[in-house]
Amino acid sequence: MVGTADTPDRGPVVRRPAREFFGDPWDAPFEWTLACLSDPCVAAAVMSLRFTGGDEGANGSREWEFTALLDSNVQFPRLRSLVVTPTAPEHHNASLIQRAGPIRKEAGEIARFAGRTTYLTELVVPNAPDATFFDVPLPHLNILQVGPGSDTQRFIEHLAASRNLPALGLLDFSESTELQCTWADERESDAVTPFAAYERLFASDAFAPVHSFRLRNSALSPAQLQALQAMRPGLQFMAIQAGMGGYVSHFARNVFPWRHLVPGDSGQR
Repeated sequence: MVGTADTPDRGPVVRRPAREFFGDPWDAPFEWTLACLSDPCVAAAVMSLRFTGGDEGANGSREWEFTALLDSNVQFPRLRSLVVTPTAPEHHNASLIQRAGPIRKEAGEIARFAGRTTYLTELVVPNAPDATFFDVPLPHLNILQVGPGSDTQRFIEHLAASRNLPALGLLDFSESTELQCTWADERESDAVTPFAAYERLFASDAFAPVHSFRLRNSALSPAQLQALQAMRPGLQFMAIQAGMGGYVSHFARNVFPWRHLVPGDSGQR
């Protein structure tokens, strides 16, 4: 679905196109949308892009491929907001941005998309970008949300060492879904972000402009969370637990970690 929004500017009202695609990323309408956005005249006018759809996918994943668009020379000089809807706890299919060809590999596509913008201020993606994202100058990016994926691509470590996000104010980061999908004794040792990486982030210059941090589904203990807060007392630091849901009928079979879904009464002092 394509629409436009009228927004008052300084003085006269100007038309600021907002484009929303609702559908499946493997169907022809998505290909048509990318072809339309590849037109320099269209891309030059767009200020907001949103990609979303129903909970449909294949083999448990919903794969957004923007490779055809990003292989063109198109630029988005007025784009302020780019949203690719993250996976919700009730979804059967995990959303992700991937490069065409490799299976379930982001392979720098988020960096390539962001690199086509000039004034991007909001970026919402369903999975973490790789290290090349932190080589893209994004001087206006103020809101960054990274949804839950199986591979964090060491996002927190790379952010701590970055210099490309001087205006970042709100960071919303979801820990790896491996916490909900894989038993601890079967999980890769580096699948989940370690506490030391968060410590480096909180102590970094890159994190200094951030005033609000939402950390979703982490494995950090209360003591570790409080230690981080003590490093930045003025930070609005919120811990959110809303991981992937699971069917009750599967509990007895121990198909996946599930005890976090039934904590009982957690309101005790």
